[in-house]
Amino acid sequence: MAEYLRSALSGKVGGVADPEVPPSTLEREALTTPSQRRFQAIYLTLRERITLLQYKPGTPIDIDALAEEFRVSRTPMRSVLQQLAYHGLVISRHGVRTSVSTLDFDKLREAQLFRSQLAELIGELTPRTPEDAAIEAMHAAEARCSSLMDNPDPRSFASIDIQVHEAVCSLIGNLPLLQTYDDLYFRTARMWFYFLPRLDWPNEVQIFQRDIEARRQAMEIGDIKAVGFITRNAVSSVLIRLDSLFRQIEAAEEPETPPL
Repeated sequence: MAEYLRSALSGKVGGVADPEVPPSTLEREALTTPSQRRFQAIYLTLRERITLLQYKPGTPIDIDALAEEFRVSRTPMRSVLQQLAYHGLVISRHGVRTSVSTLDFDKLREAQLFRSQLAELIGELTPRTPEDAAIEAMHAAEARCSSLMDNPDPRSFASIDIQVHEAVCSLIGNLPLLQTYDDLYFRTARMWFYFLPRLDWPNEVQIFQRDIEARRQAMEIGDIKAVGFITRNAVSSVLIRLDSLFRQIEAAEEPETPPL
């Protein structure tokens, strides 16, 4: 799966989808027809752009421009956007221009909590033995992360996190867990990336690098349960830091109490 995701996101495949085949019902690893694979490639590309904040919350989506970019008609492009809307990444209403969904922090917080609990199941429900490619991806993520300390680049940070997420997903053998966990990641990750510039950058990089290293070491010895627990703790830790930031923002915005 991780290999397919990487090839799709890199643009090695592209095109249209069979509109009669609902992508949400497809097992990614069982995508056999070219049209199914092409649909998924467009979907994954747009999902990544939204997650990396290339398309910021509230940004209008120009379906004609996208159809021209991917060399498809409006019909398959609308199907891709419907799929993104189903997963909460865009808002599409009749008579209203489609746009990237805004960040509803209460709802995203609930989804983040759910994702942290699901992470524990990675090592419980038919886990897969780590492949060399996944471990190599974690090594590469560590190397990329180390270069961020003196070079603040939130988009690169987010790209590394997606790389780590794909490596972790390659360990999940239970398809419903894989689909749900992957969906929740892309629903919630951009909340963290959006607020990275307001967090303590050196601290975020240090924590991130330690988490990557710990998961990579657990993968190398085949301890998938440990990968799950480390991932759970990493997701929960991000939420704790964001909660603290939100409290600071709210306190700064509250008007001072007038003297009696």
